[in-house]
Amino acid sequence: MRVESLGKRALFLIPSIKVYNPKHSKSRQSVAKTIHSFLNLTFGGYTCASGNIYGYFGSNTHSEYDELREFRVAFKEDELRTKVPKLQEFLAILCKDINEECIYLECGEDAMLVYPD
Repeated sequence: MRVESLGKRALFLIPSIKVYNPKHSKSRQSVAKTIHSFLNLTFGGYTCASGNIYGYFGSNTHSEYDELREFRVAFKEDELRTKVPKLQEFLAILCKDINEECIYLECGEDAMLVYPD
């Protein structure tokens, strides 16, 4: 048997409706193509899960509901540890482009919200 470590993992969630409909992008670019290009170039591939992924976000008095796409990558970090900051910066830019308040990101055991500048 042979086992190869892929390193660390990261995943993020994007509202499904905004992934495939360019009308939700300020730049009018296909969000799916933008994500695809970035993940392939930066991480050498990714997986995307769809289906029954949904969430409720906000406070107890006002929460919002979204159906989501989950994007997942595995990677070996370089010496300068640039991959996670690159992903965070990409998500901040994407967040602004698709008019989201923030994007949920998990890196290993850490969970965070990425906000635009």
